[in-house]
Amino acid sequence: MQICYMQWQPRNTWETTVALLVVLGTACERASPPATGRKETATPIAPPTESTVVAKKEASPRDSSAGPALFIAGPTPQEAFVIAPRFTTPTALDSAQFDPALIRSLRVDLFGSGRKVGSARIAATTGSSRSDSCQTWPTARLEFLRGDTTPPPWSVAFETGHASELAIDSIEALASVDSARLAADVARIASALPGDTSAAFRGLPFVVNKAWRVRTPNGPTILTAVIVRNVNQEANPRQERILLIAARDSNASSPARFTPQYFERTIGLEETLETTDPIAALLIGADRRPTVVVARDAGKGLSYALIERVDGRWQRRWASAYAGC
Repeated sequence: MQICYMQWQPRNTWETTVALLVVLGTACERASPPATGRKETATPIAPPTESTVVAKKEASPRDSSAGPALFIAGPTPQEAFVIAPRFTTPTALDSAQFDPALIRSLRVDLFGSGRKVGSARIAATTGSSRSDSCQTWPTARLEFLRGDTTPPPWSVAFETGHASELAIDSIEALASVDSARLAADVARIASALPGDTSAAFRGLPFVVNKAWRVRTPNGPTILTAVIVRNVNQEANPRQERILLIAARDSNASSPARFTPQYFERTIGLEETLETTDPIAALLIGADRRPTVVVARDAGKGLSYALIERVDGRWQRRWASAYAGC
């Protein structure tokens, strides 16, 4: 599938340091013919890693146990974008009628950095709109419970009872030794992923854009990361971007290594490269399945996806349409 993309470059000392550490942990690249055009692959990997990897091209319908909608933080803490399950294509977003009665007075739990940071009630809703250049999500106005006038920052929300928090450690918050070890793990995994067919990136360093270490209750430790490589040619600047989910057994008798479970690789021109970033990691539904909420920025619009672990396999279970300007 061909899509549009945007460039990222390290902008601070921490990111530069991680980039250097990643270079040390990078394995040799496999020689292969250069790829042409832009491409995106979404690949679930069954543990243990198999020699045959099948790309999952389409997301399945969203499970109703996630609630009637995904709520994304809006311009202010009191505003939320309403991402309904039916909004899965631009046509659906343009034509689907939003019924505010479905979420009127709904109570939602707000999550930030994996933690539940508050609760709110849907006080009012506004339908989606479209102009020649913009298409917007329906919005909801929140009334915070327990008298919260200035709630802590939040990123996503679900109907109360449909999601629970996970403990997240970001690579920026770790001690230098631990962050270096995590960066090396990310580099090792990224260098061995299948589908590395672009010779232009051979030998270039993997730079860690974002990395989370997530501890699941009575289950594996999950690593979620975004890694990039850049070809800095003035006439043809290109970027490779990888969204990675890996896991290791937290209950093993000896320290276990992270192994890849799922990844998406995108390659394209710097000015048109779509960015894909995890914005939340939660437990969803009565079965408390680990879920990563992902935002995709195509320059002129945003979309969202739920990547979940179901029956021991990570898969993109649902992806929304794009909306924006």
